[in-house]
Amino acid sequence: MPVNFLFIYPDFLEQTKNVRTLAGNYNEGIASISAMLKSRGHKTSLYHMTYMPDKAEFERKIREFAPDIIGLTLRTTIVPCATEFLGWLDDSFPDIPVFAGGYHPSLAPEETLAIRGIDAVCIGEGELVVADFIDLFEKTGEFDLAADSFWFNTPEGIVKNPVRQYEYDLDKIPFPDLDLFDYRSLKSNKINTAEVIISRGCLYACTYCANAELRNNYADKKNYARFRSPENAIEYLERVIERDPGIEYFNFNDAILNMFPDWFYKFAALYKEKIHRKFTCNLRFDHMDEHMVQTIAEMGCYLVTIGLENGSEEFRKKYLLRSMENEHIIKVAGWMKKNNIRVVTYNILGLPHETFALSLETIKLNARLKADQEVTSMFFPYPGTRLHEISREGGFLHPDIKSSDRIQLRQPQYPRGDLLYANVYFHKLIAKYRKRYDLGGERAEKAVAKLDKKLLSPRYPRNLLQKLGFLKKKIVLSAKRAAFRFLPGVYKALRLKKYKLK
Repeated sequence: MPVNFLFIYPDFLEQTKNVRTLAGNYNEGIASISAMLKSRGHKTSLYHMTYMPDKAEFERKIREFAPDIIGLTLRTTIVPCATEFLGWLDDSFPDIPVFAGGYHPSLAPEETLAIRGIDAVCIGEGELVVADFIDLFEKTGEFDLAADSFWFNTPEGIVKNPVRQYEYDLDKIPFPDLDLFDYRSLKSNKINTAEVIISRGCLYACTYCANAELRNNYADKKNYARFRSPENAIEYLERVIERDPGIEYFNFNDAILNMFPDWFYKFAALYKEKIHRKFTCNLRFDHMDEHMVQTIAEMGCYLVTIGLENGSEEFRKKYLLRSMENEHIIKVAGWMKKNNIRVVTYNILGLPHETFALSLETIKLNARLKADQEVTSMFFPYPGTRLHEISREGGFLHPDIKSSDRIQLRQPQYPRGDLLYANVYFHKLIAKYRKRYDLGGERAEKAVAKLDKKLLSPRYPRNLLQKLGFLKKKIVLSAKRAAFRFLPGVYKALRLKKYKLK
């Protein structure tokens, strides 16, 4: 009998765990493993948790799925909620084996195995190792304690197996299972956008990112960054369109879409010829020249998201291992603007050894490059990453800090009120600095210096202002969520207008 495999995907944030009306997100890793399991004749289903259920609802759902085995995808920030519902599983369904995969189990396997209700963890890429694991489970009804890439909880202790080498040729991996999700109800599909990934891994070792540590699980680290062939990637996109003809846009979630220029230019030619859909993607400033910018514009790219992270060249290089020159960053943004491509920057606040003055450098660089949108996130010290170690070495980690806390580090040089002020007023401060830079020349320098002095003054009421700003931000966010739920047509029309897509 084929195995009835249930994926549990907790797809919510701590602050939205009780909101039952939010649309869910696509997870390509789950869909890809499901496709491999189905190719081996197994049955798969998905419990897509877009909110935290109560115990009765959770147990009812598990009974409805009636799984033989459960696979849970686990990220660090969902661990507190997962610990609760895994306890319910262990109490009410102790005979159903459960294993966990994803970033957190791969980076912190022993910590994951310490959670009651988890019998095993899968480390690294899962399609082939999970399929082989389930094939043996089908025959014996038990876990194979020698399975590659798996660690197990046993009465004698943790059994640790080596991680199997990743598949070099992504064309051999089946296309993701698009039938696993309620596709049309996904957050992205509600606005006619398909989220896709056509690569694995990344060339770089940014200290805040899991990719470097995931790569270190493998003997061959050199070839960890891989893409489907251009032809295979195009075939995948065509299948997505066939599955949902209403798709008008693609969102490429690859780490860096143009990571390998030779591959990218071949893909670009095929995309222009066969796909004809506008798209967004992730890029790096130091991978861009003017010809590359023109190429992505001709393909139909209307927006790029680029990691800026911090505005200080010295700080980026020392603590983030990102060697980029600010002047080149500004030049690339200009090329993007010239080609009608919107630039969205990712910025991290509260990094170890950061100060309010350094956050102002990030704000000022965004103002100079004139980004169309800036996304800020508060630093989270993910276990296994180099920045987690830097945070620990600096004495910034405290055991009483919960994962739901907006500020994860306790740094004497960066008081909590100052950090929250930088976060809440990030966009307004960019606008203030941009006006001053627009003055040009010596006038701009004097105006910027004057604003620096004002904001950095110990008498400036940063703590009070952040409290008032956060309240206003919360009200605006609630209004946006209501519009997405109750007026999706209006929400989409405003989005189209914002990005000038019509």
